[in-house]
Amino acid sequence: MLAIRVLSRNVAARTDKIAALKLSRRLSGFIAGANSGYGRPCDVDKFAVLFQNCADVRSLKKLHARVLTLGLGRDVILGPEILICYASLGVLSKTGLCFEGFLNDDLAQWNSAMVDIFRAGYPEEAILLYRGLKLRQIGLDEKTVTFGLKSCTELRNLLLGKGMHADSLKLGLSRDNFVGSSLVRLYSKLARMDDSEKAFEEILDKDTVSYTSMITGYSENMDSTSWNAFEIASDMLWRNLEVSRVTLVSLLQVAGNLGAIREGKSVHCYSIRRGIGVSDEVLETSLVHMYSRCGAYQLASAVLKNSMQSVASWNALLAGLARTGQSGSAIHHFSVTLHEHKVIPDSVTYANVISACAELRNSGCAASVHAYLIRRSIPLDVVLATALIKVYFKCTRIMRSRRLFDQMMAKDVVSYNAMIYGYLQSGMANEAISLLKEMMAECVAPNSVTVRCLLVAIADDKNFVRGRWIHGFAIRHGFCSDVDIANQLIRMYSSCGKIAAARIVFASLEKKNLVSWTAMMMGCLSCGHGGETVQLCQLMQQYGEKPDSVTVMTAAQAASELGHLKGVKQIHCFVYRALLEKDTKTINSLITAYGKCGRLDLSVDLFLSLEHRNLDSWNSMISAYGMHGFYLKVLEMFKLMEEGNINPDGLTFSSVLSACSHAGLVKEGLRIFQSMTSMYSVLPQEEHYGCIVDLLSRAGHLEEGYKLIKLSTLNDRSSVLCALLSACRNHGNTMLGQIISNELLELEQQNPGTYALISEVFAQKGQWNKSANIRNRAKESGLRKLPGSSLIESVEQANNLR
Repeated sequence: MLAIRVLSRNVAARTDKIAALKLSRRLSGFIAGANSGYGRPCDVDKFAVLFQNCADVRSLKKLHARVLTLGLGRDVILGPEILICYASLGVLSKTGLCFEGFLNDDLAQWNSAMVDIFRAGYPEEAILLYRGLKLRQIGLDEKTVTFGLKSCTELRNLLLGKGMHADSLKLGLSRDNFVGSSLVRLYSKLARMDDSEKAFEEILDKDTVSYTSMITGYSENMDSTSWNAFEIASDMLWRNLEVSRVTLVSLLQVAGNLGAIREGKSVHCYSIRRGIGVSDEVLETSLVHMYSRCGAYQLASAVLKNSMQSVASWNALLAGLARTGQSGSAIHHFSVTLHEHKVIPDSVTYANVISACAELRNSGCAASVHAYLIRRSIPLDVVLATALIKVYFKCTRIMRSRRLFDQMMAKDVVSYNAMIYGYLQSGMANEAISLLKEMMAECVAPNSVTVRCLLVAIADDKNFVRGRWIHGFAIRHGFCSDVDIANQLIRMYSSCGKIAAARIVFASLEKKNLVSWTAMMMGCLSCGHGGETVQLCQLMQQYGEKPDSVTVMTAAQAASELGHLKGVKQIHCFVYRALLEKDTKTINSLITAYGKCGRLDLSVDLFLSLEHRNLDSWNSMISAYGMHGFYLKVLEMFKLMEEGNINPDGLTFSSVLSACSHAGLVKEGLRIFQSMTSMYSVLPQEEHYGCIVDLLSRAGHLEEGYKLIKLSTLNDRSSVLCALLSACRNHGNTMLGQIISNELLELEQQNPGTYALISEVFAQKGQWNKSANIRNRAKESGLRKLPGSSLIESVEQANNLR
């Protein structure tokens, strides 16, 4: 293999040398024949061919000099060819020739050169021509502005695009269809849909291209404004404009993003009635993708059966199944694709199947697909290798992922991101940081996804030092202007308890989106600043940002923790104004909020008004009854859940066991506790053992509680043992108290509260020497119990400081 590679390299080098020699000879022939009659119009085409084949700057300059000596420098055909050649060799910006020699003051010639250069794939050079036109004051027309805006869109340069928008307004060109459509495209690409809508409204005589540009913009930006795409499509039909295939594909993408199956079906029916996109692979793939995103897999399969059954269509179905948790069906359809339909899969197909294996955490299935690829000698490209890395990480095959990553010949930012994310998910932060440094050393530039992955993991670990380091890394590499990264920084600082730093990041955001406001609200709430959370909710509405269900739930929780009933009622009124009363999650949060504020009657009314009650609805109502001491109602609700075949979770059992404890229902409590594992497969956690120990302790069954703790699967039993020790002190059971004390001293050697509790147990029985010894032991270890403080006093002090 090595010999073949060396031979092919030598042959390629020899071919390049021969081509260069041929070009050199042809150039020398032109230069030698200065007086041989070149310069006639028929020779312009020959020069154009030579410019197209020119491969180095030196030859280009010789050829250009020859053109100038023959007086062809301002030729309409040769001018754009010369510009394109300079641009392709990367020296146009250094020469300044576009402002000096071979373009005259004819706007049409400049436009022709600008169009050719843009279409050749050199948007930066097209912008140079735009600036040259302005410097020479030749003028601008709709074509100049259109291709200038297209170049800004390619480069994602908002500042320059706004400057061109201003030029178009001065010249009255923003009302032109082509200019307006280019403005719409520019702002849509940069996710500035408000500006895009204004640019669309400025167009006087809108055509199919204008409407399609606006609809395409909505398809690329998934937010609440995307619903406007269907209104624009209706307006387009009302004006009797022709709907193209591109328009329908964009509408289907919007329907898929929003899960709007009704609108998607309407678009499908329209395409059938008008015969648009019949046997068209792109439209059929879009239909499959839309139905898959909406969860209508039978309709997606029906479209596939009646279509050309391209690999892209099957990929759309497999991706939709894997994305919505139906990974088993995705693997089944892959098998059908191979054996029944004889469709030849591509790397995307295999990647979708591997992703389905990852969701199932089925390493055996993933290994089978991997082995299939090896047997068929299918090369592992970056897409496939990255998918395999992800699945092996999810299946805790970390070494296999690393080995596969090291074997990759070409690593890109996506594969590095997969490895970094896998390490972070596996709790291997040091390895992730090391890989980031290796990535930089290999000259693979990290992107915003890299930084977001790191920030999410650091926020979960609450590692402030590493979080600050990543923030500095983001600043150095220019990522802080990214709103998504800024939002993650707010979350990271809030989770680390550094709310002041989160406020600074939030204040520095020039354009805050809904996620920014919600992240700041949740951060304030987690740090105990409920009042500020409510204020932020009010402020965001003043800035014209409409709260969603997550924002409303955060505000309701903040108001309830403050005991602010009026605030909860105001949020409730907003829910009705915003038409969120059918959103189950929002109503669940209001049930809890009213319960915390003492209005159990309103909680009950909201619970009964729900058409579809989920597990969270029942948990919210059970918790509200428990807070108000209606313990029998709690058990009644639990019984109704069992009758309605609603499986309880850990939160349900916490509330029910707590109710049994307070009501003194020992037998009922033990039965429910045993049913956790036997009937519902819910593994008891620390809070459940705490409830059952409290239940047994209240009834005086201390030994039974101790046996239960000893048989438990808890890793940390200290808090439950402390509760049982406290019960031993209350019941005067010194013998069991001494046993528990010895265990606690081994488990919690650095907790001053534990020493104080053990000392009290001994003192209660008059064993003063032992009590004093325990206290002396705590002092020798340097432990000191912190004094208590009043929350009301702390709030008053905070208000005085403000």
